[in-house]
Amino acid sequence: MVDMNHNTCTPRPSDESGNAADPIPDIETFKLPFDTTEQLRQRWRALMGPLGFSESRLWVGIADGDRMAPGVLPYLVLPTVPSARLIDLFMPQLLEATDGVTRLSLAFLLSRPGSDGITPRDLGWARLLVDAAGRLDVPIHPTHRANDVSLVTIPVPAESAA
Repeated sequence: MVDMNHNTCTPRPSDESGNAADPIPDIETFKLPFDTTEQLRQRWRALMGPLGFSESRLWVGIADGDRMAPGVLPYLVLPTVPSARLIDLFMPQLLEATDGVTRLSLAFLLSRPGSDGITPRDLGWARLLVDAAGRLDVPIHPTHRANDVSLVTIPVPAESAA
């Protein structure tokens, strides 16, 4: 888990590759409300900072209404192949840990090394998350994917959309 300590973060104008086309928003913007998929993508972009990953992870944003809940941001290290069993074990534990959130919805970010586009693996993980959320009747936001060069929305229908 990552503790979001906004007091120690400084504004970052762009990622280390100098990509000014997708500047990094100030970390403080992570706490702002979001109404659109693009605003949520910007919240994730602020949190991730300079892109570059050594392992695949599933980051979970716990939203209370229209903003991310403050505090610890859980993540799960992911194996190479999407695993329904792993997601089916993780989601109920996540819901138990967030029992006190009144207007709960979840936002997911898959991060991994690489510079390619959205892969079948990314789509597989996203579909598993949508399916698990649907079975547990948990509202979710569109899933995002970050790699070493970009942070984008994964185009998977979210029947459980928040």
